[in-house]
Amino acid sequence: MCVSEGGEVTLNSADPLQQANINLNYFNNDLDIIAIREGIRFAYDVLKNGEGFKDIVEGEYPWEMPLDDDEAMKRTVLDRSQTSFHPCGTARLSKNVQQGVVDPSLKVHGIKNLRVIDASVIPVIPDCRIQNSVYMVAEKGADAIKREHGDLYR
Repeated sequence: MCVSEGGEVTLNSADPLQQANINLNYFNNDLDIIAIREGIRFAYDVLKNGEGFKDIVEGEYPWEMPLDDDEAMKRTVLDRSQTSFHPCGTARLSKNVQQGVVDPSLKVHGIKNLRVIDASVIPVIPDCRIQNSVYMVAEKGADAIKREHGDLYR
């Protein structure tokens, strides 16, 4: 599952050891629920009635799905949905502070000598494994640091 609108991470306390408040913003838009609900109905229809499946699918797994009741489907979707995406973008890259946290050289807007070089700068969850994107961000960050501090890297 991938949300259609971004979530947020906010501080819970001034104590850096306290867990932050994380709102992934799942199902903030009713279209998210409708898309998942109708996708489930379509998949069940293919499995129960489609050639090659209807003779081998014996029941609903791992739980029964209330396919004929929109409200019950909504509750089931809300109770059982999860993501396999690796969230990112909590310190998103942007040219200005109104739209993000770090500039193109990965420096935090308005703070000297602080960079963020991890998945949090990626503004949109990639449609692939995030690992390669993180490698790219790390390479870009390392290059920027070496370029600005060439005297330290000979």
